[in-house]
Amino acid sequence: MAVVSTPLGSELALVMDNGGGKSITRRYDKVKSAATDADVYAVGTGISGLQEKTLLAVQRRDSKELENE
Repeated sequence: MAVVSTPLGSELALVMDNGGGKSITRRYDKVKSAATDADVYAVGTGISGLQEKTLLAVQRRDSKELENE
């Protein structure tokens, strides 16, 4: 019994310092599944340069559908 995964999409999440030990996450969806991690990271750090808040983390969140073959 094999399980097959089908990519559904990705999103870019920027975790920012919101002060007082709290953080906020800004999400950007519809990232192409074929985009490399390096490209997603570069875009994330570029966007964070336009923000006033301090960047804590760049995350890529992939969604996949799993099916039993």
